[in-house]
Amino acid sequence: MKFKDIRKSGVLLHPTSLPGEDLYGDIGLNAFRFIDDLSYMGQSLWQILPIGPVDQYNSPYSSTSTFAGNELLISLDLLVEDNLLDQKYLNRFRSLDKVKNSFTYFSNFKRSLLKQIAVEFNSNANNNIKDRFNAFCENESYWLDDYVQFCVLKDCNSHKQWLDWTTFNYNSTDITFYKIIQFLFDDQWKKLKKYCNSKNIKIIGDMPIYVGYDSADVYHNRELFQLNDSGLMKFKAGCPPCNYQEKGQVWGNPVYDWTNHEQSNFKWWRQRFIRLLDMVDIIRLDHFIGYQRYYKIPVNDPTAENGQWDDSKGDELFDSLTPMINNNNIIAEDLGDITPEVIKLRNKYEFPGMEVFQFDFNPSLSLENSTNHSVVYTGTHDNDTIIGWFNSIDQKNINSNKLSTTDLLSYFDCNESIINWEIISYVMSLNNYTCIIPMQDILSLDSSCRFNTPGILSENNWKWKMEEHLNDTVKNKLMKLIIKNNRKI
Repeated sequence: MKFKDIRKSGVLLHPTSLPGEDLYGDIGLNAFRFIDDLSYMGQSLWQILPIGPVDQYNSPYSSTSTFAGNELLISLDLLVEDNLLDQKYLNRFRSLDKVKNSFTYFSNFKRSLLKQIAVEFNSNANNNIKDRFNAFCENESYWLDDYVQFCVLKDCNSHKQWLDWTTFNYNSTDITFYKIIQFLFDDQWKKLKKYCNSKNIKIIGDMPIYVGYDSADVYHNRELFQLNDSGLMKFKAGCPPCNYQEKGQVWGNPVYDWTNHEQSNFKWWRQRFIRLLDMVDIIRLDHFIGYQRYYKIPVNDPTAENGQWDDSKGDELFDSLTPMINNNNIIAEDLGDITPEVIKLRNKYEFPGMEVFQFDFNPSLSLENSTNHSVVYTGTHDNDTIIGWFNSIDQKNINSNKLSTTDLLSYFDCNESIINWEIISYVMSLNNYTCIIPMQDILSLDSSCRFNTPGILSENNWKWKMEEHLNDTVKNKLMKLIIKNNRKI
C-alpha cells in the first residue's frame, strides 16, 4: 500500500513538548499516554522533529550527530523502573528550582545524572539489559564508535570545537559510559516506536539537509564537506534574499562535496537513511531543494547576498538508496521558491510534497484546487500558530494576495474564537490523502506558544511544552472531524 493510497491524519508534536513534571518532555510514560490519545482520536501519524543531541539553544536542527539520540529525552522514570536509577536521586533532581526553570541547569544536571547511571550500569543492570546493550554496541558500531570518541575528545578539550582540539588521549572507560547513555536512549525509543506501531500509528521523522560543523559527522568525514586543508569551511549554507528575508538567511552549516559523496557511492548517506528508518517509519526530507541545488555563501560574509547556486547530486543519491526509500516512506519538504528541476526530481521518485495553509490559501485560489498528492498542514514548526497567524494578518500584511481577517471570517462563516477549528476542519476536508495538524493549533494557542521563529537565535525557540494532556472535549472534537472526513483507519 502506497503512502498516498488512503486518507489519514496526524499530529505534529516534538517529544520535548510532551507534558510532564520536568522542564523538558521525554519519551517515558507521558509519551505512551500521548500515543493512546492519538489512537483514541483516530490519528495514524505522529510527526516529530530531529531527535539528535541538541546545542545550547536546544535546537533539534543543530546537532553534534545525525545518528545519535538526544540523551535529554531519556525518561528517568523508566530508568527507575529498570532499577538503573534510585528514586531518591530522581526526587532530588525534581526538587531543585533551577532544574525546573533553567534549560542550561536542567540539561547539565540531567547529563551528570545519566553519567552516574552509566558508571553504575554494570552493578545495577540485569542480564537481559546487558545483553541488549552488547547487541546495541555491535549493531550500531558503524556510527556509535565515531560518535562516542568525538564526545570524549570534546570533554578532554574543554568542549572546544574540534578544530581547536590539542589533546587526543582519553580514557577508554569514558567511551563505554557514552555508549551506555546512547543505549538507554535507543532502548527506550525503540520500545516507544513499537508501542506506537502496535496502535497502527506511524512516526514521521525529520532529516535535516545539513549537519553542524562542530559534529562527529564532519570531524570523522572531512572529505565529504567543502573544507580547506586546515579544516575550515570554504562556504556556509543558507538561502538567497527573498521577499521575506531581504538579505537572505545564513545557516552556517558546511556544504557538501557532492563529488566525493558520489565517489564513495554515498556510503554516509546510506548509513544515515538506514539509521533514521530504524528509528521512524517515514522521513520528511527537510529543504528538499538542496538535493537538486544548494546555495553556498562565502564563509566570511555576514549575509547571504553574495552567495551562489551550485548543483547537487540528488538523482544519483536517490538512485543509490533504492529500494531503501520509496513514495511510501518519504515526504519532500518542497516549500519555498522551487524550480522546475526540483519538481522534476521530486516527481521522478514520486515523493509527496508539502502544502501549508498559511502559505497557500486565499479565497479565490484555495487548496481545494490542488491536484497533487502532497501532505497538507495548517502550519509547520517554523510557522506561527494558526491563531497567531490570523491575528497578525492585518497588521503585517504578510500575504501576497492581501488576505485579510475579514476575508477569512467571511469565507469560513464563523467568528474569530473558532477560526482555528474551522481551518483544521477545512484542511481535513481537502482531497489530499494526508493532513498534519500542529498541537498548538488543536489547543487554540496564540503566538506566545510558537515553537520556532526561523533565522533568529532566541532563547524562546524550541521551548514550548504542553501544560497537560488533551482533555476529552478536545479529543472528541478532533475525532469527530476525523470520522466526518473519512480519515479514521
